[in-house]
Amino acid sequence: MHRLGLSTRVENHSVIVKVEGELDIATADDLHEHVLSAVETHGPWLILDLTDLEFMDSSGLNVVIQAYSAVKERNGSLALAAPNERVDKVVRLVSLHRQVPVHHTVPAAVNAIEALEAKQQAG
Repeated sequence: MHRLGLSTRVENHSVIVKVEGELDIATADDLHEHVLSAVETHGPWLILDLTDLEFMDSSGLNVVIQAYSAVKERNGSLALAAPNERVDKVVRLVSLHRQVPVHHTVPAAVNAIEALEAKQQAG
């Protein structure tokens, strides 16, 4: 039984993957495959929309770290958007927020990713 919903949309150059439900050992591979496909198809400027993510364990953290590596290899960036208090606590517990920016809203993440992309293109 899968407890993870995934969808992708593109806003400007940002690839937004909406993650819903529970991200754990049973669903982590689903997110990993979805993210790699989205990055290959739409580009390396990735936002994980965690608005409706209810739970994330270490398997989920591992997938976020793998996503970070995948976009960095392609000269892109990753941002997390709108995690709930429990998910944010897990991210901060392992200091992931020091590498992957966490934004309160999806629009804030989109603005930050666009600014990073523009800065990179400017040289």
